[in-house]
Amino acid sequence: MHRIDPTSARLFVAIVEAGSIARAAAREHIVPSAVSRRLAELEAMFGVTLVERGPRGVRPTPAGEALVHHARLLLRTIERLDVEMSEYRAGVRGHVRVRASASSLAAGLPALLQGFVREHEGVKLDLVEQDTPEVFRQVAEGHADIGIAPDIVRHELQVFPYHRYDLCAVVPEDHPLAGRETVRYAQTLDWDQVDLTYGSALSTLLDAAAAQAGAVKRTRIRAMGFESVCRMIGSGMGIGVGPSFLAPTHGPIYRLRFVPLDEPWAHPLICVVVRDPDALPQAARALVGRLRAAWPMHGSRE
Repeated sequence: MHRIDPTSARLFVAIVEAGSIARAAAREHIVPSAVSRRLAELEAMFGVTLVERGPRGVRPTPAGEALVHHARLLLRTIERLDVEMSEYRAGVRGHVRVRASASSLAAGLPALLQGFVREHEGVKLDLVEQDTPEVFRQVAEGHADIGIAPDIVRHELQVFPYHRYDLCAVVPEDHPLAGRETVRYAQTLDWDQVDLTYGSALSTLLDAAAAQAGAVKRTRIRAMGFESVCRMIGSGMGIGVGPSFLAPTHGPIYRLRFVPLDEPWAHPLICVVVRDPDALPQAARALVGRLRAAWPMHGSRE
């Protein structure tokens, strides 16, 4: 088995990023001959040419592209290890990076996280709201430990159910659809729409549903988060789609009605997303366990 040390990994990344052995040496504050020697040792160890040399510098071969990818992962892992160990030395028991979609944050996630942090005072949470594709990308690339978002993105990650909810047409109290028991999504498209930001899971889902119905979705305004969507609908900017669990709070505040959508796709499942649960730090594993334990409570439709 070939073993690459962190110094060689760092120098090879520097060579590829700088495009020149001399510039890589200057960046790493060592002499060019030392960089050349490390590169030669790597090529001898793996038995392949890693860079092509030219008058303007060097560029990676296909084998070099593969190596620089894994070298970056190795360096990122070492950096994360250093951070975690320094936190343990300082008496902090863990640091968990969480990425969450707007729907998961609206579905009671902040309260769950608050309870978790209260019980684990030595754990620090880094919580960032992002659209669903970005949540999955951050987890897949190792920039986040845990993602929480609707499972509608193609991926090779591990997912666990967290919360299922119903989607509703969200309309002003005096709207023609406000008195309906249920409504088909295509029927809502006769009015201007208030939508989440482009690329969000719900926006993508609704675009596909409109196309399947052969209808045009006239999006008048896009807003960041369901709070803003409800505020815009309440001010008369149009109608939209939102989760049923917002009805008790946002309905009275903005004088809205939440009319259930009569569609097979209108019952999304929010999932907990991880790369490898067994490889997570202890604090992250504990949070995944808390999130998974919430599924029996949130599993039924509201």
